[in-house]
Order: sequence, then C-alpha cells, then structure tokens
Amino acid sequence: MTRAWDAIAGEAVRRALACVDRPAYTVLPGGAALPQVPGPAVVAGMLERLEVEPGHRVLEIGTGSGFSAAVLSRLVGAGGHVTSIDIDARLTGRAARLLADDGCRNVRLVTGDGTRWAPTAPAAGDQERGPSGAGDSGRGVSGAGDQRSGPSGADDQRRRRSGAGYDRVIAWVTPVRVPDVWVRQSAPGAVIVTPVHLAPLARAMAVVRLRRGAGPDRLAADLLMPGGFAEARPEPPGQWPVPSYGVDALTRDAAGRMWWVAAEWLRAHEPAVGMRLLELMITDGRGGTGWPGAADLHAYLLAARPEGLTTAALGDQGWGIGCSDPGGVALAGASGDLFVAGTSAAAERLDRWALEWRERGRPGMADLMPRLHRRGSGWDVRAAAP
Repeated sequence: MTRAWDAIAGEAVRRALACVDRPAYTVLPGGAALPQVPGPAVVAGMLERLEVEPGHRVLEIGTGSGFSAAVLSRLVGAGGHVTSIDIDARLTGRAARLLADDGCRNVRLVTGDGTRWAPTAPAAGDQERGPSGAGDSGRGVSGAGDQRSGPSGADDQRRRRSGAGYDRVIAWVTPVRVPDVWVRQSAPGAVIVTPVHLAPLARAMAVVRLRRGAGPDRLAADLLMPGGFAEARPEPPGQWPVPSYGVDALTRDAAGRMWWVAAEWLRAHEPAVGMRLLELMITDGRGGTGWPGAADLHAYLLAARPEGLTTAALGDQGWGIGCSDPGGVALAGASGDLFVAGTSAAAERLDRWALEWRERGRPGMADLMPRLHRRGSGWDVRAAAP
C-alpha cells in the first residue's frame, strides 16, 4: 500500500514513520483528532530535509501530539537524544505519557517558550532516563508553572564548557523571525528546519532550511518549501480564531464567520479603513475565474512583494493572496478560484501580477531563493524569484 510519505521521504524517515502508531498520538479519547496536528506527509517532508542521523542531538520546538518526537526518537537511535519543548504543559504532559508507553527513553520534554529559551543540549554520551510525568523539574516534563522565558547564564556556561550543542533543530510553530537562541544552542554544522514568515502579513509562510557555520553569527539558508503552521505564541492558546501575527483588521459576519485582512498599506491609515474594506468584502464579495497553479502564484507574490500585496480570510471560503486598495480587493484562493469585491482596480493589478508570473516561467516555492537578514534577536527570511 502506498503511503502519503513514500514519494517524499528516504528510507530512514519512511522506516521511522512506519514504526510509530500515529493515531495513538493524534486521536483523543472519543475519536476526535487533536487540533493543529500536521499531516504525515508534511512531517515526512520536513524530517527528510532535516537530515537526521543516528546519534544526533535534536531540539524540537512544538511538541504537540508527541508523534514527531516519537519519529525523531527512532531516527536518532539509542545513541542520540531528542529535547522537545512546548508552551502548553497539557501537551507536554500528555506526550510524556504516550512516549513512555511507546518506549521512547531518549526524549526529554520541557514546558516553556521555545522561541525565547531552549534547554542545553546533553553532552555526548549523557543519556536521559526518558520522558516523565508533569512536575518533574529536572529531566522530562516541567510543571505548568515552570515557564522558561530566556537563556540563563548558567545554561550558556554549561554549554560552552561541555562543547555540546544541538545537531538538528526543527520547529512545528512559526516564529516572527528565526530566533537567535536556536542558533546559539546549535553546534557548528547544525541544520535548522522551521516555518517562517516571508512577508509581514498573516499566513505569508513557507518552510526554510538553514545551516549553521563555525560561529553563531554564521547562518545560511539553502532551501524553501511550501508549508505553514500556527504562529508561535508566548502563552498556551485557547482557540485559534485568527493568526497572532500580521492581521490588520478583523471582524465577524452576521453568521459569526471570521474575516480578516492583512496589507502593509493599511498600516498607514486609520483602523476604520481596514474595517470598511472588510465590510465591502462581506457585502460585495463575488467569485470569478482564477488561474491554475495558484500555489506557485502565491509563492511568487510572496517573493516579489508588490505594492498592495494582501492576504485575507474569507469567512467559510478559505483564504487567499492578492491585491487590495481602499476601493476593493482581488484574491486568488488556494485552489485558484478568484474572489473580488469593490472596484475593478485591484483585480486589474492582480491580472498584471499573474501575467508577470507567467512571463517569468511560473516560478513556484521550489524555485525561490531564500535570503537572510539579521534583525534584532533573530533573522528575517525573505525570498527572491529567479
């Protein structure tokens, strides 16, 4: 039987995935699926690009169900180690129980904000005793009140003395920018795979692969792939009604469905401008004929970032990327369907952008070149079209 990851992953990743009972991790008692769990093909694609080898020390940001930690446990083997951190103590506690039942003795679970702090990697040969229940303050899951917010001086000193660092870092949540702490806590030659924002707009995401050089200031990006995950948050989320980053205006329609819009030009105007645009989208929105290959068009627009670039959620109609101005909006949905509202100016501009994309050979995410820009306590990732 062909599985979702067979065409994506190599033998080692396929074998590790096949050894893990995914429903045991991702399905709740009663049969409901755990929210915000990436599909097996997404996990396979990102793990393949992480290039994990036996004996590696891996830092995972976003424990979630624990499924990916179980796969990583098999990939690094008995001589390796996985440290998995999540902001939600309920998730780390649940994952600890499941991983213990699964015999994953080389996984350490920690509760904290993994975009601001990460525990020191164990030195080579320092084997942990495996996942444990909530409240264990040393190795295993820390208590719900043990919320780590930044690296301690003692942690940094221990890391420097031991020469330890993570060989691989993988994230299943999207930070605003690649955090400096991930690079500082990694070893020379480490590979980092993480979702990122390619533009300061909600849902403007991709997955990037980074390679650390000899020093923590040496970082290179060599690959982009499609993908997007929930934004990293400083506290456990309740519900996930809207993205936590990049939204400029949001509202609900009469049926309670969520609409939001994100566009850099809106940030130079009063909030009422964005609200009027949303009202226009709700009352005057209509469909139209779009383009095949919308995912590639989306990627190209995130690289080109033309003036007026917009992302938006459309109630129960999904979301799209396109163009907006004070008089209207035109968006290409994930399936290529067109959504327009207001005057024709935005639609005409989107048509011109699509023509430019076709004239350049319809580049998609795999054709884009990642670019890193040091900013504050991390790195922005942007894309350039060929």
